[in-house]
Order: sequence, then C-alpha cells, then structure tokens
Amino acid sequence: MSQPLRFELTVEVPAVEAFDTWTLRISTWWPRQHTRSRGRGTEVVIEPRPGGRIFERTANGEELHWGWVIAWERPTRFGYRWHITSPREEATEVQVRFAEVGAGVT
Repeated sequence: MSQPLRFELTVEVPAVEAFDTWTLRISTWWPRQHTRSRGRGTEVVIEPRPGGRIFERTANGEELHWGWVIAWERPTRFGYRWHITSPREEATEVQVRFAEVGAGVT
C-alpha cells in the first residue's frame, strides 16, 4: 500500500473562514474545467453533514454525483470520498484539516 499524499497550505484567514470557503463556497473557486459537465453555470455542492452528497448541478438542473461527506467537524476537519470520473467503488478518500497557526492564519 502506498503512503498517503500530504499537502500543506497556509492562508491568511481564520480556520472557520478557510473551512467554509473550502466547503460551503466551493463554487467560488472550483475550476469549471474540473467538473464532469464543464458547463457554464455549473454549481458545485457539498451537503454539510456526514453522509451528505458532493455533486455538481448543471445550469439545466441536472445533478452529477461526485461523492459523499464522511467527516464534518467545522472548523477543524472535513473528510470525503469522491469519484468524479471513476466508478463509486473506486472512490478516493480525502481528509482536509484546518488549524490556526497564528492570529487569523490557518
């Protein structure tokens, strides 16, 4: 089994703002070319709870399933399994942790 990938990123906002931007405001930053439809007006949605869906909603209202939430611990941890371009049984697990490292820095 391979080692999990680990990335670190520092942003100059409090943890709660970083968490909410990553999850609740994902449509403001997620690149359209990395959606299944690649369509203008596509919205990415994360339902804010364990078991919640992760999907894109196209401009005509079609919902394309990407995955599901496995951890929702606002503002410190968000986990999900997703399979944008692969079958559900091949979903990849992702864990995102948010930790303040200074005043207003996460």
